Amino acid sequence: MARNFHPTKEKLIVTMVDLMNEHALSNIQVDDVLRESNISKGSLYHHFENFDDLVEASLIARFAASVDASIALVGAAVQDAKTADDFVSRLMGVTTVTQGRERAKFRLERARVIGLSVNSPKLREDLEIEQDRLTDAMADVVREGQEKGWVSKTFEAKTLAVFMQAYTIGRIIDDVASESQHIDSEDWNDVVNTAVKSLLTI
Repeated sequence: MARNFHPTKEKLIVTMVDLMNEHALSNIQVDDVLRESNISKGSLYHHFENFDDLVEASLIARFAASVDASIALVGAAVQDAKTADDFVSRLMGVTTVTQGRERAKFRLERARVIGLSVNSPKLREDLEIEQDRLTDAMADVVREGQEKGWVSKTFEAKTLAVFMQAYTIGRIIDDVASESQHIDSEDWNDVVNTAVKSLLTI
């Protein structure tokens, strides 16, 4: 978990995330979290206003974990590349991982959190904080790539960081299409890689 929480609060969020990985959210009760975490109800309500507050914090944690994983992959491509061509090749490998159909669940969950934030000022505020952190982290990776000469300086690092997160969210359009209407994944990856090479590379 990227943000620094009190250990008890963090354990509650981690427990909730683990339960969400195994069960539908509607089937998880507060007693399930207390039992699995071995934390008292008083401690839970000391750190969270109510159970919904814990749910929202856990949704944001899952939202962020997926993006953090992508940032780590791009960061490794920047750090491990020996040449500009090597960087491009590694970046294409990141596209294959992040755009895969098997990651549809994570993309849809990110969209769900964004949608829920429309009617929840607290969730929106917490999501803003986390999204700012994620964009700043991706921008730092882009700047490192710019300093190494792997990434073009034509655009601001932060703008490129937002773009790199946006096309993954864009994949959701196909994720929710009917099975017979799904686009070819390799064709999608080729489109993404063409755009990335045009915008990011020297």
